[in-house]
Amino acid sequence: MAIHWKVLIGVILGLLVGYLATFFDIGETLTLGYIKPFGVIFIKALKLIAVPLVFVSLAKGITELKDIGKLSKLGGRTVFWYMLTTVSAVLLGLFLVNVFQPGVGLDIETLQGLSKDAVNLETPSTKGKSPLDFFVRMVPDNIFSALSDNGRLLQVIFFTVLFSVALLMIPEKDQTPVVRLIESLNKVMLKIVDMIIAFSPYAVFALMASLFVEIKDPAIFIALIKYSAVLLLGMFILLMLYPLLAQLLTGIPFMKFAKGILPAQLVALSTSSSMATLPVTMECVVDNLEVEDEIASFVCPIGATINMDATSLMQSIAAVFVCQVIGYELSLGNQLTIIVTATMASIGAAAAPSAGIVMLVLVLESVGFPSDKLPLALAMILAVDRPLDMWRTVVNISGDSFVSVIVGKRKF
Repeated sequence: MAIHWKVLIGVILGLLVGYLATFFDIGETLTLGYIKPFGVIFIKALKLIAVPLVFVSLAKGITELKDIGKLSKLGGRTVFWYMLTTVSAVLLGLFLVNVFQPGVGLDIETLQGLSKDAVNLETPSTKGKSPLDFFVRMVPDNIFSALSDNGRLLQVIFFTVLFSVALLMIPEKDQTPVVRLIESLNKVMLKIVDMIIAFSPYAVFALMASLFVEIKDPAIFIALIKYSAVLLLGMFILLMLYPLLAQLLTGIPFMKFAKGILPAQLVALSTSSSMATLPVTMECVVDNLEVEDEIASFVCPIGATINMDATSLMQSIAAVFVCQVIGYELSLGNQLTIIVTATMASIGAAAAPSAGIVMLVLVLESVGFPSDKLPLALAMILAVDRPLDMWRTVVNISGDSFVSVIVGKRKF
């Protein structure tokens, strides 16, 4: 059985068990004492793999540019457009979630009562801090300390970029062993992600059952529908923008672009994996959109690794949504942090199903999201993530195709 069906069954059974447990005192004890821990283990496993996954995936994406010469020419244009589309997706997500506010309107007192431990939901004070403190905190003074703290993702990313660029600057014979090690580590990390995600149906069951017991307010489910609608709206806007901008910048007709990448979109919808869809994406770009093969073979693989527009859109919307749900106020500095971390985390996200969920943990922790509320946050997002993940992959490979066309047809 496909995993998305297993996740759906897990959601339904979890809600059913949670509903029944609310009528029996022993049922609540069983749910919270013996079922919920499996969901907590799943979340801890996501946190365990997140930082090393970002490091190896981002390093692999940068080192695939091969050398500084390509980085400054074809690679420079490719990375520029990928970064531009990713940042634009994050900004679009923040705009939509702040305008529609899908997580606002819940009973905050009920949500605060989910834990026996008191949680300070106030935004950390910024008094006395320099306007450039954000950039100061980005540079680690001890990389091993940064690697051991998920809340210091920006420092890990800074070191990874510095390390990868330096690696490209040394002789190729010295690069090769390290690059092979990174590629092997990336395969190991992807395999671990597969193992963790395979456990997700059971984790969703556990989290949804405990969520229903802990939150009896149906408004949470209404909020999930609102969240899904906002995310789908954002993805629809991106899917319309790609062919429109392609027509404006390269002259390719809107419908030619849309029809040209349709086969790849259908594969992406069924596989939920940019990497699995890569051969079809490249074929569509070369045969249907008339991009040179050498351009497509360079741009598309990098895009499957570092260009995750819909993933960054989802992370910005999901991060603000769960903060709205629990009443955690986000300052302007927090939203700036989300822009950077969601952008870089989406670059570090594996081109595999539901990998964005792993990165979401880091985005939330980067803005000081209460750690004991992570099970609540992940339970809500996971409940509706699988069908949304299918459409995120469609948007991601569409973004790869768009950048391939821009790089291949425009000389800037």
